[in-house]
Amino acid sequence: MGYRSEVAFCLRVKEPEKFIALAKIDANDTLKEMLDNMYYYEDHQKIKYILFKHNYWKWYDESERAFRDLMEMAENYDEDFACRFARVGDDITDIEDQEFGEDCDLEYPYVTAEVSTGVADEDLKPIIEKENVS
Repeated sequence: MGYRSEVAFCLRVKEPEKFIALAKIDANDTLKEMLDNMYYYEDHQKIKYILFKHNYWKWYDESERAFRDLMEMAENYDEDFACRFARVGDDITDIEDQEFGEDCDLEYPYVTAEVSTGVADEDLKPIIEKENVS
């Protein structure tokens, strides 16, 4: 099964479709898989962002190299690129939260801490009924 991470990053470059097409030309298998799992996001100002989000990604040396290669390609493609990266590994202390680019003003993604019971709140039943206070 291996060590898995929740990984997300948001990348802003000019002409994102063209950038992805160019990145695929020289991409290794790991980077191609990463590129195949990317989405576009358009904000309220009609600015397009590239978004990668994967909840069960094998984040090993190959993935780190592929991501660094992608950041190098982005910098060579658009000197005004910006990227925000967040990763949480299987071990809760294994957390990364980084920004790339000179003036990174991206707000997302970011890491949050959360406790989950594994049960939806609406499925919880009180042990003691609350008293009606009149």
